[in-house]
Amino acid sequence: MRSLYSLLAVVLLFMLLIGCKKDKCVKQTECKTARYTISPFAERYGSIFCGGNDYEYTFILRKKEQIDSITECTFSPSPAFPIEDSNMVYIMFGKLSYHHKDTLNTTLFIDTCQKLLTYEVAMIQQDTTVLCCPYGISVVRSIFCSVENVPADYQVEVKYKYVPIQ
Repeated sequence: MRSLYSLLAVVLLFMLLIGCKKDKCVKQTECKTARYTISPFAERYGSIFCGGNDYEYTFILRKKEQIDSITECTFSPSPAFPIEDSNMVYIMFGKLSYHHKDTLNTTLFIDTCQKLLTYEVAMIQQDTTVLCCPYGISVVRSIFCSVENVPADYQVEVKYKYVPIQ
C-alpha cells in the first residue's frame, strides 16, 4: 500500500511540473507582451484654467513642485496630492472645443516591456451646435490625471485625436 501512495505522489508531482506552462509560471517582474489598460486612476475634468497666449496645453510632471511652478495655470479647487509623490505621474491636458457638447474620453495604457505609459485622449463631437462665447473665444476642455506606481524610468506620452460626429 505504501508503494501505491509513493507512486501516486510521484505521478501528482509529475503532473504539476508538466502542467506548469511558461505563461502560468512567469515571474511577476517579467513584462507582459502587449500593452493593457490600467485603472483606477484619478482624473478631474474642467478644474484647470491656463491663461496666457497658449489655450491648449499638455504637461507631464512627476512632482507636485513642478505643478506649483506653472504660474499660468490655476486649479479650482486645488487637487489633492499624496504626501509621498515618488513614482507618480501627473498629466495636465487642455484642448480647444468648438461644439457645445464635445466630450473628452480617456484611456490609460501601460506597456511593461517598452516601459511606456500612454494616456489616450479623444475629443468626441456630440452635437453640431457651435460654441459661441463672448469675443468669439472657444472653450478649452481640460483634464487632470494622476497615476500612482509609475516607475521613474517609464516614458509617458499623451496621444490626442478628434472624433467628429458621425
